[in-house]
Amino acid sequence: MTIKIYLSNLSRYIEGRENGRWLQLPMDSDKLQSIYNDIVGKNQEHIILDHDAPFDISEYENIFTLNETLKNISDCKLDDDMLTGLFKVNSERDEVIEAIDNGTFDIINVDEVSSGWNVSLDREEIFGMVLEEEGYNNLFSQSIPEEMIDYIDFAQIYTCLSANDGWQPIDVRNVTYLVRF
Repeated sequence: MTIKIYLSNLSRYIEGRENGRWLQLPMDSDKLQSIYNDIVGKNQEHIILDHDAPFDISEYENIFTLNETLKNISDCKLDDDMLTGLFKVNSERDEVIEAIDNGTFDIINVDEVSSGWNVSLDREEIFGMVLEEEGYNNLFSQSIPEEMIDYIDFAQIYTCLSANDGWQPIDVRNVTYLVRF
């Protein structure tokens, strides 16, 4: 996952002499240190004036720690859209990182699973069918017999699973995911 921050020297910014620039993280630690020294200088304080990330970043965030965190997130093998979906469900960066580290989340690409299905179905019905298809329907003690599928209210199944298990739909760049922590 990559993010952008606008890094500046705090004292120059307060004086009205803006000297910052946009950085894309993560990057090589030595390169970040060199860029940091060019922008902020030694024994000076930095300020992050803006950011483009799916989570909050404070003005005085340690960018070296942030860079390492992003490197670790990149190792989790989830694509950027899935990671963005996780952060949309829970904007607390530490909680999302802990869930990624512990594998205590589920994410399903609804569009991928439902490809070729009847598009006239409503979203909740599709979500219920996707959860059934992916094996997350825990409402029945046995799997639904094939001859009964047409009589099942999958919208109600989704409603129950979202309330009981915390499934949430998230749209990221025109792709819908179902996510739970």
